[in-house]
Amino acid sequence: MAKKKNKTLLNIFNIFVILITMVAVTFIAVYIYYVITDKGLFTKSTSTYVASYTDPQTGENVNAMSVQYFQNYNNTGKEVVELRINGYSDQTMQAIYGRGYQLVTDENGTELYYCDTYDGVSWSSMHPYDDTNDEGQSRNFYYVSINDELYAIRLDGSYTKKTYEYHKLLGSIFSYVIVSAQTGNWGLEGTETIYYTMEDLLLHFKDLIRSLSYGTGDFELPVVDLGDFIHVYEVDDDGTVSDTPIGEGGQINSYFSIDVHYDRRGMTYAEQSMFKSVAGDSNYNVTGIDFDVNYWQSRVVYNLDESDFDYRYSSVDEGNYYFLSSSTINEIKSYDNLEINITFDISNIDTEENILGFDYYALNGIEVENLTITSDTPVDFTLLNGALDGTGIEKINTSNVNIINLSGMEVA
Repeated sequence: MAKKKNKTLLNIFNIFVILITMVAVTFIAVYIYYVITDKGLFTKSTSTYVASYTDPQTGENVNAMSVQYFQNYNNTGKEVVELRINGYSDQTMQAIYGRGYQLVTDENGTELYYCDTYDGVSWSSMHPYDDTNDEGQSRNFYYVSINDELYAIRLDGSYTKKTYEYHKLLGSIFSYVIVSAQTGNWGLEGTETIYYTMEDLLLHFKDLIRSLSYGTGDFELPVVDLGDFIHVYEVDDDGTVSDTPIGEGGQINSYFSIDVHYDRRGMTYAEQSMFKSVAGDSNYNVTGIDFDVNYWQSRVVYNLDESDFDYRYSSVDEGNYYFLSSSTINEIKSYDNLEINITFDISNIDTEENILGFDYYALNGIEVENLTITSDTPVDFTLLNGALDGTGIEKINTSNVNIINLSGMEVA
């Protein structure tokens, strides 16, 4: 009887929790709906919303911010967070000016860079960022559109840090007592205002993107509250920016629509950057892919050799069968329109084991333009069933190699 009563109470509790959750979700949904549909300011509210607006040069809608994050989970390149801010170049709202920030992390540590664009396409040279003259309330404004009206934004959010003023005791204790008695402040505690930096903002984006359920790829975040970091200011008709940001009671919510690209791999070449540069190097490339090809070539040439393969040992055949490594396959599949050539030189493999041939599905169905297998001395080389399936290979070029074809397909 007691068990039945407990079960009934548990059911009532579960229903109560569900009802509370539904009310909370409904409240949040309605709030976000009004933020999105208003796309602007709420009367007597702490909230602003900067949605997309029209680029007067291209006629396209642009969000005020775009973010890229290359996580580098596989240690193939560099961990990179990029932020592009799209603001009007002046208060006439006739052209878009872009400022780019790039936070690069590698074995040498973390460094922040910046660059600019005035035509939306060509970026200036990237330089290390120094915020000595761009801190807190002295930071530059970016001009944005809210409901077709001009507003200004800037990174001037701050937080308070508790400090202990032990220096009060370094002088005369007598003086400390006299001053404290006069001011009525006997404590040694103080506070310090710390302004968020651009690096803080980029690290915030990194953590935000990694916490989302969108996965990798391109997507838009329609309502991102950056009120801790960025504030929105009204601009008078004469172009004067208000002394204080929009908000009441010290609480400020600044919502933005943001374009996002997320890749779990590292940034491996400059073309992946929004600014076509990595840590100031426009020629950065650790992919092994030669992007410096003749202009008439429609595809990028990607050359592989035996070092791009892994192997397994067959105790039955007493030797090694080779296959493309998973890192190589992932790298290849991340690019379009590649011309892949494979030269597998058996003589370059330093191993005491017997080299038997290609394993089952050794090339993983990747389209291959040319396959060449060579050796300094005559050897047999076996293609196991499925080794060349889906590759489109019609002919294997050989030198001192006798191909034993068990792959189930005809090879010329």
